[in-house]
Amino acid sequence: MARFLSLFLSLLSLTDSGRHRHHEEAGRKPGLFIFGDSTVDCGTNNFINTTDAFRANYFPYGYNGYFRRSTGRFSDGRVSPDFIAEYAKLPLIPPFLQPSADFSHGANFASGGAGILSTTNRGLVVDLKTQLKQFRSLKENITKQMQLGSVEAQTWLGSSVYYFSVGNNDLFAGYLLNNETLEKYTIDEFRQLLVEELSTAIQALQEEGARKFIITSLVDLGCLPSVRTFYNGSCYEIATNFTFAYNLAMEQSLANLASAIDISYVWFDLTGFLRMRMNNPEKYGLTHPIDACCGSGLLRGLDTCGGKNGSSYSLCWDPWTHVWFDGSHSPEVVHKQIAETLWEGKDSTVRPTSAKMLFHEDQNMLPYESQ
Repeated sequence: MARFLSLFLSLLSLTDSGRHRHHEEAGRKPGLFIFGDSTVDCGTNNFINTTDAFRANYFPYGYNGYFRRSTGRFSDGRVSPDFIAEYAKLPLIPPFLQPSADFSHGANFASGGAGILSTTNRGLVVDLKTQLKQFRSLKENITKQMQLGSVEAQTWLGSSVYYFSVGNNDLFAGYLLNNETLEKYTIDEFRQLLVEELSTAIQALQEEGARKFIITSLVDLGCLPSVRTFYNGSCYEIATNFTFAYNLAMEQSLANLASAIDISYVWFDLTGFLRMRMNNPEKYGLTHPIDACCGSGLLRGLDTCGGKNGSSYSLCWDPWTHVWFDGSHSPEVVHKQIAETLWEGKDSTVRPTSAKMLFHEDQNMLPYESQ
């Protein structure tokens, strides 16, 4: 009798542990994978051979105290994917190149200075095509690291969210300041090339199992402090027109993709979002709509924040009141507003759904292990 009772309890224990394992798999949260440029870079460029102009791992970047150090984020603190991860109840997502990082919740491949095209800042950044290759290499190891079967791993990757914020460097570094590209394409042809290349990248990820995407529009490239500083504080009309035309074409391309292949997406009109804050800052708790917090020259728009190349610069004491932290990047307060807006999806700049809906779609639907 005692032997039978012992065997019964052992079997019961095995059954409970199996149920617990199945419950954990069924409840695994979707991950977050980030691709792009300095708007969402969380430290990738700390680990590559580049210049200070493409890094943010020195004072005053990160100086608001949240991280107690400069992390490589082009902000005084956190950037939007950090907040998206928080709202999705995920830990901070590490840069893919960070040694010994835990990628069981996702990875950040974004690289400051990267563009949609590999020719943009070539040799100084991790370009988008390389970011996609890095994702594929991570995908091959995800089953082992997360101790999932191949079916469960593929299902988790399909439930995860893929965040793109890229294209802001292509117009200037990839076109207007690149004689080879300038001679090869008209500005309209170049814009269409960017749309096609980003659409191809999304399709490539879809073929790898990705289904859910957040795509951020360009910022208004003509109205950055770093551009205005060369135009007596005015916006550069050619760049602004390019931004609006690209954003319209890219959003339409996304709609076309969604009707042709199996994807859900959120389009975020970052140009419109920032323009609202530049036109009516007080409504959003801001008081400095066009001048940067850190830099030099008119509007502190020159790229000297942190003393790049030995240059002198000035630094404001209240970055939380600024739309811009340096000549091209926003402070944490704006990144938090970006993430909140994306997450709730109640603003006209977020369509056709919300980031929250992407994360909550088919959650707790990972299959049980085969018996």
